[in-house]
Amino acid sequence: MSRRESLSLDEFALAARRQAPAGDDHRRSNNLEAHRGLDSPLHGPRDPRHEARKALRRMKRERVKGETCFVNVNLDRPTKRRLKLASFNAETSMQAIMEQAILKYLDDLGL
Repeated sequence: MSRRESLSLDEFALAARRQAPAGDDHRRSNNLEAHRGLDSPLHGPRDPRHEARKALRRMKRERVKGETCFVNVNLDRPTKRRLKLASFNAETSMQAIMEQAILKYLDDLGL
């Protein structure tokens, strides 16, 4: 076949589509709704485990809310290397060392 020749759609063998049994559309839509978690008052009650998980997640968010705040600190490579080594030697996290250093600095300033 040369570059100029092209194939037509009739030259390809196409498989016939599989026909779904009658009534399968309703069952398929129910499965999709259950899989997506699209439970609303129109579709019936939700799973109690799902509700418990949501309540637990909400409770954890409320407890943590206001407690944590992230601060991005730009460190040069030697300082970051020293911090990483110190956290490894002390078997603690870099975050804990940074928190202690910031608290000490603020205490020294009297703030």
